[in-house]
Amino acid sequence: MANCNQHTSWILFLFTIGVLSLTAQTISIENTDPRNILNGHVLPSEHYADQPYVIVCDDGSWLCTMTTSSGTEYAYMNHIVSTKSYDQGKTWTQLTDVEASGIPQSSWAVPLKVEGGRIYVFYNYNENRHKGLAGVMSGPFAFKYSDDHGVSWSEERYKIEIPNKAIDEENFSSGAFQYFWCIDKPVVTENAAYITYSKLLFDNPEGKGFYKKSEGFILKSDNIHSEKDPAKIDWILLPESDRGIHHPDFKKVQAEHNMEMLDDGSLYVVYRTEEGHPVYSISRDDGKTFSQPAAMRYRTGGVMANPRACPKIYKTKNGKYLFWYHNNFRSRTYQGRNPAWISGGIEVDGDIKWSQPEILLFDMDPESFGMSYPDFIEQDGKIWVIETQKSQARVHQIDNDLLTGMWHQHQSRKIVKEGLVMDVDEKTLHLNKLPLPQLPSLFSGGGISIELWIQPDNLEDGKVLLSSFGPRKKGFEIALSEERSIQIKIHDGEMRDAEGPYLNGQIFRSDTAVISENTLHHIVFTLDGASKISSMVVDGVLSDGSMNGRDYGWGRIHTFMGDLNDAHQLNIYQEVKGIIKKLRIYDRYLTTSEAISNYQAGLK
Repeated sequence: MANCNQHTSWILFLFTIGVLSLTAQTISIENTDPRNILNGHVLPSEHYADQPYVIVCDDGSWLCTMTTSSGTEYAYMNHIVSTKSYDQGKTWTQLTDVEASGIPQSSWAVPLKVEGGRIYVFYNYNENRHKGLAGVMSGPFAFKYSDDHGVSWSEERYKIEIPNKAIDEENFSSGAFQYFWCIDKPVVTENAAYITYSKLLFDNPEGKGFYKKSEGFILKSDNIHSEKDPAKIDWILLPESDRGIHHPDFKKVQAEHNMEMLDDGSLYVVYRTEEGHPVYSISRDDGKTFSQPAAMRYRTGGVMANPRACPKIYKTKNGKYLFWYHNNFRSRTYQGRNPAWISGGIEVDGDIKWSQPEILLFDMDPESFGMSYPDFIEQDGKIWVIETQKSQARVHQIDNDLLTGMWHQHQSRKIVKEGLVMDVDEKTLHLNKLPLPQLPSLFSGGGISIELWIQPDNLEDGKVLLSSFGPRKKGFEIALSEERSIQIKIHDGEMRDAEGPYLNGQIFRSDTAVISENTLHHIVFTLDGASKISSMVVDGVLSDGSMNGRDYGWGRIHTFMGDLNDAHQLNIYQEVKGIIKKLRIYDRYLTTSEAISNYQAGLK
């Protein structure tokens, strides 16, 4: 892996802690980890910033369109703007209005580039001055265009006439008004363009409350490449049935549909639900019909977890796929968007096989709302992601090694050597005590990964396998745990929060039912001090919680958790002799892909 795993220095992050005398001291930490959102390049906005989507123009510059305002998400000042970058997202020009601020609102821009370099931007235009949420989700679906790479926009505004479907007829206006919105940058092929969006059902004219139902649809144009007169661009609405992409058992929130095209021309649509997981549906007939939506799953079969947040699919120029989501089962909440996780996809027999995930971006504040509505940008063999926290949008370059690791995850069988500081076989593990090297401080951004091959002869709850705790009560301890799980306990010896949850350190536990008697298992515990996230990979699968149990399979390391070094001695307990077959310790965090590679390499 590249040095994305080695970023143990930090960009300025200030916080204040109380001391026993009730005085305070300020601690300064620098965090240059590229996954830290503060290290991204900030885009201009008026305050609120949403759906920052980027087109790479024919002259090589970047054009970003977004929704902004000096207010909040549904403010009457919402309007569509654009900004350009000539240095791959490092700096941006001042905002250019596509639509002026104020009534009628314009919201939720998605840009589209056609042959010849013309760029269109599509958005909701609240022509009838509807109120509240219904206002920013109202029509018509309007667009303008630019023939100078987004420096200026057409004065005239054009409208797409969208046929009514059953969901439109069921709203309070009986179909007189349509409500919808689009979060998907259109798919453009040599012969057509596809705009995937969500139609909404509102039951009152005052814009009060949330929408009652949503379904996915696609606008397709076959002549957008060739037709120079925007008023003559043809559009058809897919699917052909009166109902859109929707599962009757997945309740009302089935929205934020977005799409990519598979190599065989099939349309692969994903979207969010409040079921605790994202959903996908496939059309094999160019959008005329779609399969029954189903929960997205990993190659290994497990359900991918996501709260009520935007999941986003992207097809790269090399024909592989990326999937942005949040890897937790918080289901009905908008929260849980920090960190953002990513999975890599490989197309196999007209479907996508998804890797175990990696952390893509994190916010050092564990209570932050998180980041969402991403877009991916490719140029010169590099890939960036752009995201927003609603008040600020940023662009981040992604480490290519992280992506390659996910795409090759299912076939990699190489033992990771970088950062390996302890490698002990079964024969040496028969000793009672082993010297333990100095390990990095979690507080200052260091990482630690502990890898074990074990074959337990029984599953006694609480049976300690090994421990590095010494007289200063600092270290880590690994033990078997309840319901066939395994856990790690960490403590830095500090007696903070004497009445709180961290008095005795922190315990991070794997998913249940993953450890069996007399079975060889591979476990990797990772303590990532940069993101403050702990994770566990058991037999090549990242613990992610359970739809019927924990919201999170990973955990948050206490912000102030420091170093775990005590007597520099690792204790192997006599009663577990023969259970531990192999031990490796790394002085950095292993990525999920690296942990899986070690597992697939086997016990060596």
